[in-house]
Amino acid sequence: MRKIIWLCVIVILSGCVAQKPLEELGLITAMGYDNEDDMVKGTIIYYEFDPLHPNNTKMVTTLAHTSKGIRQKENLASSRRLVSGQLRVAIYGEELAKGGIISIIDTLSRDAEIGTMSFLAVSKPQAHDLLQMSQDSEDVTNAGTFLYDLITQNVNGDTLLSPTLHEFMQCYYSEGRDPVLPLLNFKDNTIIIEGLSLFQDDKVVGELDSNDSFYIKLLLDPFEAGNTEITIPKEQLKEFILTSNNKQEDSVFVSLDHLRSDTAIKLKDKQVPSYSIEINVKTRMQEISENYDLGNPEAIKKLEEAIGKDMEGKLMQVLEKSREMGADPVGFGNYYRAKVGYDSFSKEEWRERYQNAKYTIRINVEILRTGVMD
Repeated sequence: MRKIIWLCVIVILSGCVAQKPLEELGLITAMGYDNEDDMVKGTIIYYEFDPLHPNNTKMVTTLAHTSKGIRQKENLASSRRLVSGQLRVAIYGEELAKGGIISIIDTLSRDAEIGTMSFLAVSKPQAHDLLQMSQDSEDVTNAGTFLYDLITQNVNGDTLLSPTLHEFMQCYYSEGRDPVLPLLNFKDNTIIIEGLSLFQDDKVVGELDSNDSFYIKLLLDPFEAGNTEITIPKEQLKEFILTSNNKQEDSVFVSLDHLRSDTAIKLKDKQVPSYSIEINVKTRMQEISENYDLGNPEAIKKLEEAIGKDMEGKLMQVLEKSREMGADPVGFGNYYRAKVGYDSFSKEEWRERYQNAKYTIRINVEILRTGVMD
């Protein structure tokens, strides 16, 4: 009897749930935010379900002082009720992001309709312009889906750190690490991922290009199938270069793919602070720009050492560049915090100590297979 009563209650309550016919909704797939006249300019791309027009997307731009105010004005400009349950990506103009964006992102994180796996990114031009260009492209039917796919395939391709809403909030509230987000830009009328935007707390303080971004991922997220190009002074390898190819370059270029890595970071001295970083890399050499003696084990060993040395130098440059910007994208502060104790950790004190941080880097490279010579 009790089961029957409960079944009746469930049926009655389910009938009370507000229904939202798809034909009456505007499904937001992308949001963009910019500064304009001391206000926030909000831009959305939304999809209208229409069997007669399957790719029916629209763009609305409004001004307000808060993100909630923007949403209210956007609804006033739409014939459909706008809902955010299908949000794929939120874009923040770089100028806005330099002033801090946590108030806007926090609103997203508290919206029950928005999943925490939505992507976030920073736009070099205004976010509005980036969305407008994507929307106007003949090859793009939905700007939100296009930008989501652009980021997804680079995350899945092992070239980009995952920039979800959840991961940004996790880094922001972690006192020992700063967030990073992909930096989007135009190039030859195409939207590209140009690199990474570095944050101090919720403010953009600088950027790294795509080559430098490789080394941040190397420290944070083990590669499973990464790829990169290494530049080695020809002088270091000349004894194993078989014949000259009549090129005038003073460098040898080596393309690596199927790169796998594991990283160990240890705090050696909390007073400095001083860190040791050891990285093991196993990779395939896809291409080398010189006629190199690949059949000689000594030549391969020399090449591995040269690659490791080049990577060590570039990683050191990236760490020093990030430190000078005041950003800690790797989370060295978390290692420091674990050593001194959570109760003794002060974020302000850490920021000061971080400016004097020292690093000892060792990268061990093993070439598993060699590929093509150019």
